[in-house]
Amino acid sequence: MAVQLRARADVVVVGVGTAGAVVAGRLAERGDRDVLALEAGPDYGPREEARWPAELLDARRLPETHDWGYAGANADGNPLAFSRARVVGGCSAHNGCSQSIGWRGDYDRWARSGLTGWSADDLTPLLGAAVDRMRVHAPAAADVQPFQRAVLEAAVAAGVPAIDDLLSFDGEISMSRCPTNVVDNVRWNASFGYLDPVRASGRLQVVGDVVVDRVVIERGRAVGVDVLVDGAQHRVGADVVVVSAGAYGTPEVLQRSGVGPADALARLGVAVQVDLPGVGAGLHDHPVATLEFEASASLAAELAAFAAVRPLAEEGAIAKLRSSVAEGPYDLHVFPWIEPLAGSATGWKCVFPVGLLTPASRGRVRLSSTDPTARAAVDHAYLAEEHDVLAIADGLREVRAWLTQSELARMFAAPISVPDSYDSVTLHAWIRRVQSHYWHPAGTAAMGTAETGGVVDGDGRVHGVGGLVVADASIFPEVPRATPALPVVVAGERIARTIP
Repeated sequence: MAVQLRARADVVVVGVGTAGAVVAGRLAERGDRDVLALEAGPDYGPREEARWPAELLDARRLPETHDWGYAGANADGNPLAFSRARVVGGCSAHNGCSQSIGWRGDYDRWARSGLTGWSADDLTPLLGAAVDRMRVHAPAAADVQPFQRAVLEAAVAAGVPAIDDLLSFDGEISMSRCPTNVVDNVRWNASFGYLDPVRASGRLQVVGDVVVDRVVIERGRAVGVDVLVDGAQHRVGADVVVVSAGAYGTPEVLQRSGVGPADALARLGVAVQVDLPGVGAGLHDHPVATLEFEASASLAAELAAFAAVRPLAEEGAIAKLRSSVAEGPYDLHVFPWIEPLAGSATGWKCVFPVGLLTPASRGRVRLSSTDPTARAAVDHAYLAEEHDVLAIADGLREVRAWLTQSELARMFAAPISVPDSYDSVTLHAWIRRVQSHYWHPAGTAAMGTAETGGVVDGDGRVHGVGGLVVADASIFPEVPRATPALPVVVAGERIARTIP
């Protein structure tokens, strides 16, 4: 191991992904705590050292390396991969860079339920800090590539207002260019924004390639973590342990630590520290159904001409739409992109995903082994509730109307994946068969009271265990109506401010 693992720290952060990097960086900045941040994947160090792999930096493409390997099934039982980044920076080093915050009403509902400090007004200054650190900005109109520009125009022609409100808690139905965390074509991840400023401070140690087995709990309090380094076991003591391993990894770590549903833990031979049935429960994601077409020769030519003078990003626009079953101003995202298509004469395909932002279906992350290198069983129970299918069907019908417009229609050649009909029976069956996801899992260690299935309080503190905090998307009672990278950064900012 390149860096010597210390035996103790004031605060140990488990998982240095999007939220973990925020928490570790902010605590180190504060200056009164010694912070040790442990990541199962590699740490490539400060950006200026130029050791980061090109595929993690290139904001034009989604990287396929550094994946955890989580997988499951869609609504029809077809195999589905759940991409999660195993690297310092986490999914902020892996994502499509589209940034949004979601609707005020969802956050305000959390606050009304007793989660103090989570209203939209409370979070507004934290959103400003997150936007600043993650370098989030709206692209210039000239940087929008031809396909995205045509989609924007088609949506507006179909009656969707052109409003750049993806960073507003008061956003409504609209079509807009995506704010992004892209700086000079580099995907600006949370490690750059939050760790790099304090790496040399002497108050933060970041150690990669460390697998955390469990949190050590003694007499009702977290006192450290047991880890594996090159197959050897080590124990690191701590006053406070912050678990930021993500919506899949956090319930794994908690359950191996004896925090979770007592009956399931007992079956695996795990000594129960706190019976919290909500650990691993409440799993949900934004389900998606996608229309796909081969690009036309004319679009391919326009893309080539654009790429000759400007960076050609695959993504770039998001529409917020409202289905017939929506509560609130909108409940759907349409986030079209292009991607290379092998074997095609034009080399590209055009993709129109419709994602539901308010899924009713809930699944579970079930620990299948006490081996920390084994992945849990992940069951999203996608589209288990008919509400979810109805909403996505509404969105697909609306997008279908866009596709008939001449400027957009000329960009397609042959269809690759479309339903045979848009009648309810045919369309609903097709949605279940092709359903994928928006890469936004959440809810597996949700905020709330233990009596109502909550795992942590509004400050991320685990019920029944002193000194144990969770900070990542697992604490969201409902995943925000957003691309949640930015809400996760805001959550990291919020939790970091409450850690003693």
